[in-house]
Amino acid sequence: MKKENFNHLIGKNRHEIKKELGDGFNFFMNDTWTYELGRTWIGKRIILSIVFKDGKVTIVDLYKTFSRN
Repeated sequence: MKKENFNHLIGKNRHEIKKELGDGFNFFMNDTWTYELGRTWIGKRIILSIVFKDGKVTIVDLYKTFSRN
């Protein structure tokens, strides 16, 4: 998975993101939403982080971590 695969989300609003990716465990009015996309072969979690500003997606980040936070 690459960050570039999710660049199409930039500029969309919360309703569009919820429709495309689902609700997950995100509080609707929170400025940062996260989605667990899967795991690597060694068990790292692959996390998609979406940051909203003024109701629109401004930052999309993809990272891998062992942490639960």
